[in-house]
Amino acid sequence: MATSSEAVKARFADFELDLSSGELIRNGHRFRLQGQPFRVLYVLLDRQGQVVTREELQQQLWAGETFVDFDHGLNKAIAKLRGALEDSKTSSRLIETIPRRGYRFTAEVNWMGSSNGLPVMEEALPQNRWLLVRYWVAGSLVLALLAITAVWFNRSTVSKWLGIRPAVQSVAVLPLVNLSNDPEQEYYSDGITEQLITDLSYAKPLRVLSRSSTIRFKGSHLSAPQIAKQLHVDALIEGTVLRVNDTIRVTVRLTAARPERQLWAASYERKMSDAITLQNQLAADAVSQMRAQLSPEGRTQLNLESRINPEAYDEYLRGRFFIGQETAQKDKAIPHLERAIQLDPDFAGAYAALGEAWAMDGIYGAGGIGGGKGPREQYAKALEYSQRAVNLDQTSSEAYSSLGHSLMQNHRWNQAEVAFRHAMKLDPNNPYAAEYLALLLAQKGRNEESLQVSRELALANPVAINFRRVFAITLFNARRYDETIAECERLIELDPNHTPTYGTYAQSLMQKGRIQEAEAAFHRSLLGRDPGVQAWLYVRQGNVDAARKVLKENASSPINPFTAVAHYLVGEQERGLTELDYLANVWWANKTYWLRTDPLFDPMRGAPRFREIVKKTGLPDN
Repeated sequence: MATSSEAVKARFADFELDLSSGELIRNGHRFRLQGQPFRVLYVLLDRQGQVVTREELQQQLWAGETFVDFDHGLNKAIAKLRGALEDSKTSSRLIETIPRRGYRFTAEVNWMGSSNGLPVMEEALPQNRWLLVRYWVAGSLVLALLAITAVWFNRSTVSKWLGIRPAVQSVAVLPLVNLSNDPEQEYYSDGITEQLITDLSYAKPLRVLSRSSTIRFKGSHLSAPQIAKQLHVDALIEGTVLRVNDTIRVTVRLTAARPERQLWAASYERKMSDAITLQNQLAADAVSQMRAQLSPEGRTQLNLESRINPEAYDEYLRGRFFIGQETAQKDKAIPHLERAIQLDPDFAGAYAALGEAWAMDGIYGAGGIGGGKGPREQYAKALEYSQRAVNLDQTSSEAYSSLGHSLMQNHRWNQAEVAFRHAMKLDPNNPYAAEYLALLLAQKGRNEESLQVSRELALANPVAINFRRVFAITLFNARRYDETIAECERLIELDPNHTPTYGTYAQSLMQKGRIQEAEAAFHRSLLGRDPGVQAWLYVRQGNVDAARKVLKENASSPINPFTAVAHYLVGEQERGLTELDYLANVWWANKTYWLRTDPLFDPMRGAPRFREIVKKTGLPDN
């Protein structure tokens, strides 16, 4: 009987494997098998005639490795074995491949040991053979552990030395700098920035921050690590845009934040007629450099973009620029977007943007309420254009987000929810779909769901005031006033001049009885100038006579929901409810979309007519 110190061999076909030396012998010629190919062969020989699964090989010989490393290592080892054994994969006589399972050694194997110079069949050898493999594996693991420990303590230096890039799992595209010194060209650099963000958002598994998060860093002198820390991202994309006559030049660089290190830089120059080609090449290169992968929807988007009329694309960028500005500027987007669809009737992105522009014009551009049809005409146009966008491109998250917003403003809340969720399925990075979905869920009284969506949106966009305010609004409608106040104060610290924040802040302070602070906040929000708000504030302070006086002196002024509630609270219940009915079901005033949850309407909730007004809006059925 052979001992562990004696030579052990395995004979198969016309080969002999010497386990003590790791040599493969054929016709007197010796070939040394090293490392994993030897170990794989040993396991296959030991299990001759049986299927050895890839999982078993991974557990025995590649323990601790990632699947990618194991898969590559096993394939390489098998290829080396086939070469040494002159065994073809297509016409194998030794190593049979079992598709999607593993391998089987098909030739007969004789395990031989030597005792007193005579060859004998070895019965007890499997234990010795496994001891040998275990020693090799254990030694390899010890060496690997030592190497990992050394790398861990100086991993930054080692990664640079080896040329290994840090993983990029999240990225922010900072506003590209307009080098033309012409303010009129600002729309173009901003437009390319926003389009790059949109294109990158289809890359998996990358998290891409919205323009609302990065716009505050336009012209910032903070370092890359400082900006990345505020935005909670791994890397930044920065760059410049220069447009001269008929030529456009874009330069970009990708910088890892921790530690700060430039990963990639590139420059692109094209004729203006090839601007979309430049944009697509830039997006594809950036995705590749970050080791991400475009989704099928993303590839479709780039393909569709390549067909857009260049002049229409320019008008589209101008329109998007105005949509991104303050509310008073949004109506300026419409002529540019209408021109875009005239130039290119199949431009889905322009239709989606036009739908959004008309919806925003209905919210912010309706003006005073003294008669007429209100914003319903704008909302009808918004729905027409956004539906056209979806018909043209059913892979566009932007189109479905625009459609959802249009449906929402047209009192079709259930259909809107479906559209928003589909937009987020197409592009999980779409913050506008998440923003509108959070608001819609709150309007429908599903506060916990609304808070979950808005909280995730705020966490993903930590310095985006608009998205953070959505979280504050959902907290307010869930009656969590202390948390609302705290969130609003954080937003005011981020941007003391953001007037909409003060409106939410003021209403929360009023609910907590902090009336003087609420008044000051109302004035900062510009709502304090409204007679209806003034009358409501007087009533809340207990000064009913002052409230009546304000309402009487401004009887001919346009009404709003604050006016209706103030009339109700001063004893003119029927007048207040009539005004509210008109605002909710004729005019479609935006505040009345919150009839189910907004604390403003709490004094009216016990009135049967109030419940009828809410029912007429369609909210209870949604």
